[in-house]
Amino acid sequence: MKNTFLKILISLAVLWLLLIGISRLYDFALTHNCNLKAAYVQRATINADILIHGPCEPLWFISPAILDKQTGLKSYNLALSHSDFADNYLHLYFYLKNNVPPKLLFLFVTPESMDENYNTFNTYRFTEFIGDAEVDKVVKENDSAYFYWIGIPFMKYGYYSSKVNFDALQGLKHYFTNRTLPHFPDGYEPPIQVKWDNHLEKFIQLYPKGYRFKWSPKREKCLDKIIELAQQKGTKVYLFESPVLKESLQYLPNREEIVERIKGVAKQYGIVYKQFDNLKIADSRENFMSALNLNLNGSRIFAEELGKYIKNECLDK
Repeated sequence: MKNTFLKILISLAVLWLLLIGISRLYDFALTHNCNLKAAYVQRATINADILIHGPCEPLWFISPAILDKQTGLKSYNLALSHSDFADNYLHLYFYLKNNVPPKLLFLFVTPESMDENYNTFNTYRFTEFIGDAEVDKVVKENDSAYFYWIGIPFMKYGYYSSKVNFDALQGLKHYFTNRTLPHFPDGYEPPIQVKWDNHLEKFIQLYPKGYRFKWSPKREKCLDKIIELAQQKGTKVYLFESPVLKESLQYLPNREEIVERIKGVAKQYGIVYKQFDNLKIADSRENFMSALNLNLNGSRIFAEELGKYIKNECLDK
């Protein structure tokens, strides 16, 4: 009996140490994956003058190459697909740890941004950085169930294993091949070339009386943190929104009310909330993949307009 108990203890100790070792291997692999922005911006010297940030819309719409040509400055697209402000905050925090603060930060904000039914916090993007006090704080606030289990070795990866396994393998490949640049070096991912996909029709079927946005105090708090972090570093912050298909606006009855609240946040911090709602591309479905997402042609036009705005309105004369 005594020998059996001892064998069990030894087996558990070996398993515990093995899981710790595998967890550290994942840490190493993921921090060397150049395609993960959270890892890349902490290792690379980017030092952009203009930083574009937010969810998938600016990720797909804004090419730094177009902005650079218009402004004569260097820009980088820090945006990430399907991300909320907490996600955006941590990526800005990571960027500023290793890079000179940008002169300008353009943060994408729409009524959808303020509603928790849109976008989300992606815990798996930060697993390898658990242990950083700021990361732990934000992750605990946004995913407490996950944080409850991470004291068990490897559980921080086992919890979201389907999301990180491939990235860990890719990170090891990048390390052993000495790769230092991501697939999209300037952070911009061109939108897929698709035609109108009837998102608006499906939206109307789902919400025949329209959709009323719900303002999230939690989202507002995280938006405040992004603005405050940037301003503490001497960065001038702009909130902005790309054109929305005009025919869709009638199905969003309280959109203007939420826009006014966003403007109130901007006013509180003495910054601009720039809407490009007067552009002609908003008139036609030919420029959109869905009511909120521009296609390749529409995104090119918008990026050029944003570049002109930055050059003419935002730079010191």
